[in-house]
Amino acid sequence: MAHRITLVPGDWIGPETCSVVQEVFQAAGLEIDWDVQTLSPNTVHVVAASARKTGLVLAARVEAPRTVGSLPPFVALRRALGVWAAVRPVRAMPHSGARFPDLDLFVVREVSEDIYAGFEHQVTDGVFEAIKITTEAACERIARWAFQVARKHGRKKVTIVHKSNIMKRSDGLFLTTAQRVAAEFPDIQSEEVIVDALCMKLVTRPQQFDVLLTGNLFGDIVSDLVSGLAGGITASTTLSYGEGVALFSNPHGKAEALVGKGLANPLPMLQAGTAMLRHMGLTAEQQRIEAAMLGALKDGVRTVDMGGTAGTAEVRDAVIARL
Repeated sequence: MAHRITLVPGDWIGPETCSVVQEVFQAAGLEIDWDVQTLSPNTVHVVAASARKTGLVLAARVEAPRTVGSLPPFVALRRALGVWAAVRPVRAMPHSGARFPDLDLFVVREVSEDIYAGFEHQVTDGVFEAIKITTEAACERIARWAFQVARKHGRKKVTIVHKSNIMKRSDGLFLTTAQRVAAEFPDIQSEEVIVDALCMKLVTRPQQFDVLLTGNLFGDIVSDLVSGLAGGITASTTLSYGEGVALFSNPHGKAEALVGKGLANPLPMLQAGTAMLRHMGLTAEQQRIEAAMLGALKDGVRTVDMGGTAGTAEVRDAVIARL
């Protein structure tokens, strides 16, 4: 029986890289019934309905018009699906030219509230106010998820990221709630660090961290920072979870100069796809595809952004040839 998956090809180079994922999956012998959807401010409810039926979403980056009073389409989709946790496994791909080739950590981010709750208003002329929402229930839920991620993946430490020296009540609640949850996991070490100090430590010695537990805004920033240290877009897959649904996305892809030229790097979308296969329990297929990707890189098949000369089709063919 074919596996049914909602596919959002997105914009810019997304359709090209998602097409590679489909071809590689087919070459690996996977039977997938793709429900291809276009995500825009006007189609969020349609895509959400598809996601509720399939329980799985593979998504490329979607254009986010800066319209006052409306959320970016992907954020609106996450909200419609009740998504509350985002996990970014940051691992440097071998032979990818990463600044820290041994980097291997997780960023666990709460995505249902914080400053991204969308509450902004004008106080007076030239003065706007954005409201940061922090609830104990959401803090406890994401903290427990972070420790469960650590335990599942054999990690020894969870670092609670905050700014409670300034936001004493909101981030103070995040910190104290996470520390209380940490007591339930005596086998896992916990520590806390102020977000600006964390950034300094990340760019000097990121290997000292295992799992980073963050709120929404700080997690958005920190996850891209550590991805950059591990090779950029090839280390940026995001796994988002709600009740009965999981989204696997590549948050990069706004490469307007590459659209239609056959030069886009398909590896980030392939990595999102293999993360989805792992979630589905298709570990044999996931491992075969990942081994083929690494084999192609080892043999020097790299796109321009990775310091090579290969085009999209050449990378696709190299991966398929090694399956």
